[in-house]
Amino acid sequence: MIIPAIWSAVLVYLCTLYNRARLNGHEELYSNGAGVIAGIGFGISMMGVAYYRLKYPRLYIPAFQGFTTPMFALTKGIYETSFNIMSIVGIFYPIIMGGALALLINIVLWPATASKSFETSLEDVLCSINQILDFVHTDMLKNDDTGIMAGDLELARKLSTMSSKLQAEMTKMNKAWSEAKYEVVVSHFYPRWYKETVHSVEALCQNMLGFSLAIEKEARIMLDIKISRQLEESYRGIDDEKIAEYNTLRQRQPGVNNLNAYSTHMTNSLSASHPIKYLHIIHLQNLIQPELKQFLRACKNIMEDIRVKMAERKAIPGYRTQSKNSLSARTSPEFLQGTESVCSLDKALGDIKATYILLHREFKDRSMTPMEEHYLVYTIVFTLIEFGKEMKNLEVFVDELLGHRKPGSWSRLFFPRVPLKKWLSRGGNDNKGEHDPSEQTLFSKELERVETRPGLRSEASSTSELRDTLDLTNRRESNSSLESNYGDFADEEYPLQNAPGKHVWNQWLRSLFDFFESGPTRYAIKYGLVTEILALMAWLPIPGVNQLYNENHGQWALLSAMVVFNYTVGSTMQQCFYRIIATILGAVCGYIALLAGNRNENPYVIAVLVLVFQIPLWYFLLGSAYPRIGFISLLTLSVIVSTGYSNNTNESLFDPVWKRTVTSIIAVLVVMIVDNLFWPVWAREVMRKQLAALLNETGIQYSKVASLVCQENTSSYRYQSTLADTTTQSKRLWAQLQSARAMLQLSCTEPRVSKAPFPIESYQKIIEHEQKILYWINHMMRAQKLIRPEVRKGIMNPMNPHRKIMASIVHLYLFTLSGSLGTKSALPASLPSAEEARRKLQQRQAELWKEQYDTLYSMDTPKSHTECDMMVYWHTYAAGSVEVVMEQEAIGSVVAKLMGQHIFRAATKDWIET
Repeated sequence: MIIPAIWSAVLVYLCTLYNRARLNGHEELYSNGAGVIAGIGFGISMMGVAYYRLKYPRLYIPAFQGFTTPMFALTKGIYETSFNIMSIVGIFYPIIMGGALALLINIVLWPATASKSFETSLEDVLCSINQILDFVHTDMLKNDDTGIMAGDLELARKLSTMSSKLQAEMTKMNKAWSEAKYEVVVSHFYPRWYKETVHSVEALCQNMLGFSLAIEKEARIMLDIKISRQLEESYRGIDDEKIAEYNTLRQRQPGVNNLNAYSTHMTNSLSASHPIKYLHIIHLQNLIQPELKQFLRACKNIMEDIRVKMAERKAIPGYRTQSKNSLSARTSPEFLQGTESVCSLDKALGDIKATYILLHREFKDRSMTPMEEHYLVYTIVFTLIEFGKEMKNLEVFVDELLGHRKPGSWSRLFFPRVPLKKWLSRGGNDNKGEHDPSEQTLFSKELERVETRPGLRSEASSTSELRDTLDLTNRRESNSSLESNYGDFADEEYPLQNAPGKHVWNQWLRSLFDFFESGPTRYAIKYGLVTEILALMAWLPIPGVNQLYNENHGQWALLSAMVVFNYTVGSTMQQCFYRIIATILGAVCGYIALLAGNRNENPYVIAVLVLVFQIPLWYFLLGSAYPRIGFISLLTLSVIVSTGYSNNTNESLFDPVWKRTVTSIIAVLVVMIVDNLFWPVWAREVMRKQLAALLNETGIQYSKVASLVCQENTSSYRYQSTLADTTTQSKRLWAQLQSARAMLQLSCTEPRVSKAPFPIESYQKIIEHEQKILYWINHMMRAQKLIRPEVRKGIMNPMNPHRKIMASIVHLYLFTLSGSLGTKSALPASLPSAEEARRKLQQRQAELWKEQYDTLYSMDTPKSHTECDMMVYWHTYAAGSVEVVMEQEAIGSVVAKLMGQHIFRAATKDWIET
């Protein structure tokens, strides 16, 4: 508020000097010069504050107070000949007093800080992980007669729901932690001390996601096999009509149709309808199930210990009250009997690693060729082992966290120790009522990066950053290869379409255009234009217009525009609707209170009624789905009561009510007109373009990961630079996914006048499948790091040409979907599916496995799991390719429904299927 106050004071003083000069005989001066000075200064002030409001999210809410000073100071008293500093100070000192009072009450009565929100979200994540472990151990891995996992679709759906909940809570935890790091907090532990703990929990969530996806897929496969067996018993000598009946039954089973991608080995008439190649998965799952149950039980036990330990030291809230019940449950005979063989996490981890030997023996005894059923089982084992390793790390990190404070110590005050610019860049995530939490994504750098991305520039800049971060020793060793590989890279930094000019004036104009195309600049110009139009009456050279504006609360229109004007057109229109409804509601409540108290004759009656009216309004703000109505109604109630009670303008009781409503309607109309005419930003358009860019970059990411496997020397500069670039890009893609998800929430409420309701379900499916693709690509990147050089040389590298073809088809497929979404054009009649290329590649690699089996493995039975782990990492890597292809084809089917697909009427009716 200080900078706008100083600016407004200088302008008001210049206006008084100008008026005094005309009064002293300078008739040549323009008669309305003070209005011109105030109008220009007002517009500059509005645009400046609006720009930094969007540029720095920390200023989004405080900018409301920054707007108020010029709104009142530069529209009233600018034609005076004497300057009074109290005309400026009197505007904002009541706001400072109110803020100080609110801060004092918030500190004294139940103080809630960002640290408490983070600690609560951390406990929620740990609780969700524990629930998934318990659910899989108790419900999915049943101890029935066969001993195999239950093929129940309902359980698979429930596991998928729990996994989605865990991922949402993990995102919430990351946001809360990011906010707590930049806030003044009262807590037992400094939020930055949780850094390793948060990263470890995030890794646990990723491993749990992979485990849940693999378990869910197994359950669906077993259900499909179960249906196939039942039909096989019911229909002996099956004919074409019964095959059609079977296919109809399969289509009625949700989630089973996607399994058709696996049905490649067809043997007889019945086998042609179900994935016979997966029948052996039941035996493999049954083989390792005891170790799975024991490991899950041990992990659940360790997780409960961690939660109790953190709760007792007040590192997380809410679990202390549950610890008694959990403690009694853990000391029960049933629990002790189940945990007799589980003395520690190390023992459980060793037991689950021992399943490598079991699977190896099974593979050796049957002399089998690796198939996709092996991929899935090995993936379950791999994700659990990684989960166990990270659980051990979490124990260490939690002990380090708790070691920062002594037991029984009091809470203390922690201040953020970060640079001012970085602190301003981090805004709050839960400003209830002021703006929707989903709008926080609008103020991030990610949105601006997607809108203004200049071709290959970001890829080149990230590569140059990686060059700088590489180790000096590796750089010297690979100096010659660096020159040969990247010598001409600078010339390819931009495509010709986006190549910058070489002259100084080209670069200056480019930076200027980029500035005007940025989101904060466009928002500032539109906001400045809206407020300038609404305040124009205060400066027009028409006698009596200035008095009409000030005596009838013209500034109220500015206040309404300040509240309703948002970045996207849809959120602005929604806010405008809420503004009118809430204004009428708050104004009526204030009028009733003043009428009952007869203005200021019975102040206690007014106080009681205001208290009563606040109860439903606060409920609207805090407890309903329409917080903006409560927020604006409370503001309107306070304005009407204070204005009517003091009666500085000698108005009737009803005058402030209708004036407040009329000015709000006028402000709403001006805001909607300007926002639709100048650079309209629709959230659904931004979301669609974000998804298009995300799909395209996902294809690039997959190609990078595939290129990592193609390289035999994992210590070379080429491999290390690509790995570092892939790791960095993985984080960016995840941030883009979260941004697209948040933009989808904003798109739901945007009006569609000439079209059907917005297809939010379809876009949600795309985001869900894209999240799984990003996970599996990251899973492949982690697994390929562990593949031994012998396997790379004998199994992986001979297939590099085929792998390159498959990666190019995956990229082309996603690029086609990206182009369809970005341009809203129909898909071609047939898409370049990568399934056939993937099948040929992995079939040939399986043959290589069998050919080189005696070379890679000793004929004697391995005595430890370390002699078998080379098989695990390749298999779980191959599982990632299977899932990526399936998920991208699922996205393709959704995009075809959204954007359409060309159909050749003269072709066969099953053109697309064939």
